[in-house]
Amino acid sequence: MLTKPVIDTEFMKLIPPLSDEEYQQLEQNILSEGKCRDAVLLWDGVIIDGHNRFYICAKHGIEFEVREMEFESREEVKLWILENQLGRRNLTDAMRIELVLKKSETFPPKSSKANKAHKIGRDNLAKEADVSNGTLYRYMCIREDGSPALIDKVKSGEIKIGKAYQMLSKEIVKQLKQADKWYAYIKARAPFDKDDEIDREINRRLAELNEQREALLAKIKAKKGETTNVKN
Repeated sequence: MLTKPVIDTEFMKLIPPLSDEEYQQLEQNILSEGKCRDAVLLWDGVIIDGHNRFYICAKHGIEFEVREMEFESREEVKLWILENQLGRRNLTDAMRIELVLKKSETFPPKSSKANKAHKIGRDNLAKEADVSNGTLYRYMCIREDGSPALIDKVKSGEIKIGKAYQMLSKEIVKQLKQADKWYAYIKARAPFDKDDEIDREINRRLAELNEQREALLAKIKAKKGETTNVKN
């Protein structure tokens, strides 16, 4: 190994992380063979593929091969990283969708390079991620309204997108019922027309609850409408 690779956080963030199990398996494979089968790929001394191999080999003092690749710009490198990652076989549907979304965000339509590499639109996003329109829609709902814990479980494959979507839909309905309950409870004690601090606070809370109810209702209606319009 003649080169000490450099880590670029922007490049590294484009790459879906391995699960603990996958990382441990890779580490065991390298240790059992006493070498790293695949080279760590570099661009101008910066790692663009093989971060995990580099970490494992550096940790255990195992030599590894490095190979420089040629690109004209950082943008070209980022495009290559995203497309290279999309070719991985161990990606979950959610990971593929995330990569395609990163690609569309990194290379918006105004970029000529983006126009050749990627077209914005649900059909194109779904096709490039190799998922159905329905799967893409459900994941986008999870991504927007799901908890960080739920999103992480979907990305890892612990929970399938369809199952997570059902869980999310039930949670939204539950939140709506709870908001309705509190709204009715407070509203039944109206009017609160005294111009004092307590009544102003109660009216403010009523307004917040009503906004929450309307937002939740809109989400439920949107899900019902979109679900009938997208392909499974």
